[in-house]
Amino acid sequence: MDFKKLKHLLLDHTRFFYHVILNERMRSNLKRFKNSKNKKSFSKTNSERKELQNYWGCIPTQYYTHDFYLTQNTLDNEEIKKYIPSYYFYKIIVPQYDNVKSVIPIVEHKIKMIQYFKKIGLKHSNVIITKNKNNLVCIDNHHLSKESIEKIISDLTCNRLFIKPALGRGGKGIIIAKKKPDGFYFNQHLINYDYLLSLKGDYVIETEIKQHPYITSIYNHSVNTIRAITVRHDNGKIEFIAATLRMGIGGKEVDNGSLGGIMIGIDLSNGQSLRSYATHSVGTTKYKNHPDSGFDFSTLQIPNWRQIKKDIIDSANKLDLLNLAGWDIAITDSGINIIEVNTLFGIDLTQTSVGGIRDFFLQGDPKNHQNIYNYKGI
Repeated sequence: MDFKKLKHLLLDHTRFFYHVILNERMRSNLKRFKNSKNKKSFSKTNSERKELQNYWGCIPTQYYTHDFYLTQNTLDNEEIKKYIPSYYFYKIIVPQYDNVKSVIPIVEHKIKMIQYFKKIGLKHSNVIITKNKNNLVCIDNHHLSKESIEKIISDLTCNRLFIKPALGRGGKGIIIAKKKPDGFYFNQHLINYDYLLSLKGDYVIETEIKQHPYITSIYNHSVNTIRAITVRHDNGKIEFIAATLRMGIGGKEVDNGSLGGIMIGIDLSNGQSLRSYATHSVGTTKYKNHPDSGFDFSTLQIPNWRQIKKDIIDSANKLDLLNLAGWDIAITDSGINIIEVNTLFGIDLTQTSVGGIRDFFLQGDPKNHQNIYNYKGI
């Protein structure tokens, strides 16, 4: 065994046991497997896991994430092999496309990300104030006085403010302030200069996005975003490979899967649903109708899909910082509004909603990393 394969073997097992101990989602997936009453026989699940591990050369965490052990699973082994294990995706595929360490300080920091969006001309959310290193400034880093901040907030016509940690992920830590006659409030706290300055860490303060009425009709408590995946190949061509509509549920004001949201894959050819039902990011629950609004998912048609597709590809062409990108996009009357872009986006979420995406990244034996399309020898 050569050094590179040995390194991946050690990293894969270290990462797996680390997640078993500390990662809530991994623990939940394994617990679901352990407690399931509808598993295939032990010999069947054992042979399937061994076959997947031999095929990918790493621990097949996707077997637990996507419940392939259940008797009602209808995919054969060849279809299951199209689902990429998380280790293989993040540690073997992604480095062939991007230098993650160099781009994370920009794309995973919301202030720097929006500044970069402005620089390259991408449509983005309306950031009115940022809290950057204990200073309240506009997105261009110009200082804002207490009086100017109070005026900015008092002049707003939206109903909600979204106050997001600059380094937050998965919707965690977001403060949603609601408008009352005398200002915006969160948990009885008035949103003003002193409140914003008291927050620990860096933040972006955004106005609520007014999404397209059709998207609101699906679920009206959250901005329901599209997670779009784009790839820039070595020849410079952008390929739009997957899209998922994410929605809130149960009165929640965010659509993130990690916070209980539901999702459905989108057919890239026409903007309709790939399946007739939505799901959570894990588990087997299927929703033919949205449990809050009753929206029939079999009738889904993303409005202005042809133009939205074009705008996403155009945006990916402008974003030369990333070759493999996960976009969070709101749909409005006037087109797309880019909320953020991610480098280490959720591979499990995407494959839950659209199916395995192996064939977009490699052909042949996965253990031979030279079979990855953009192989750089990393």
